[in-house]
Amino acid sequence: MESIDSRRGIHLPPLPPTLAHVAPFVVWLACMKIFSGVDYYWVRTIATVIALLICRPWRWYRGPQVRHVPATVIVGAAVCWIWILPESDWMQAHGAWFYSFYQRFGILGSNAVADQAYAPENAGWLNTVVRLCGSAFVIALAEEIFWRGFAYRRLQQVRFLEAHPEDFSILAFAVVAIAFGFEHARWFVGIIAGVAYGLLYVKTRNLWSAILAHIITNWLLGLYVLRTQSYQFW
Repeated sequence: MESIDSRRGIHLPPLPPTLAHVAPFVVWLACMKIFSGVDYYWVRTIATVIALLICRPWRWYRGPQVRHVPATVIVGAAVCWIWILPESDWMQAHGAWFYSFYQRFGILGSNAVADQAYAPENAGWLNTVVRLCGSAFVIALAEEIFWRGFAYRRLQQVRFLEAHPEDFSILAFAVVAIAFGFEHARWFVGIIAGVAYGLLYVKTRNLWSAILAHIITNWLLGLYVLRTQSYQFW
């Protein structure tokens, strides 16, 4: 398969579609394991950006569609709200049983406790902004290309690029939504997010709708974290 850039006169060796879709996400996960701590978050972000630019997995997809913007914004904002709600003061006051249940079973590990490491007064504004932008614009892109662009379609066909959004598979959809949820410490709302992004992709038949909704979610969540100092979400 010839790359788009090669037809413009810049001859680049084409990467296999599977590698192009998987590599950026794997780079992010590997860097997360190797480079831990606030001072290294920028390493993870830059490494993943480089992987994305080398792989250019978006070349297999048409760009965002204006008619999908309202649904994309609604889904992105709704997922952010759903992510926050179970741990909110409102839930603690009006649904104490669910709040306690969620704190005990809905969060994996120790991520329920706010870690002030990324607070600007501790990390410095540069590291805080890198954390915000890395979460919103880098990992959201890498995750959606992997989960919705590759994994969902690969579960349907070996030649995954031949599987289209309208070729809906409830089994593949459920597996990806659950796996996406358990990729996150907050697995319960993570599964809901996986369902929301997946449905948006299927309904709009455009991967960029899911990508942009995910970006909106992570951006709004980051602003909420900074505004309320709810650093447990980071």
